[in-house]
Amino acid sequence: GIRDPVSEGSIVRIAPNGKRAFKNTGSNEMLVLCVQYKANSFSDDDEPLKDSIMLEANVKL
Repeated sequence: GIRDPVSEGSIVRIAPNGKRAFKNTGSNEMLVLCVQYKANSFSDDDEPLKDSIMLEANVKL
């Protein structure tokens, strides 16, 4: 895969079938904002981890 540094103000798009892994290598906290593109697609019983699959494999950086 391609590794590009992410810095303040970066915008990253990950396709729905992509694997996501974040690691903060800096000394400041990392804040992540996840934007959902389809309006009103969450229901009352949605939880953040229910709409994703947690990776079981180790991530190689």
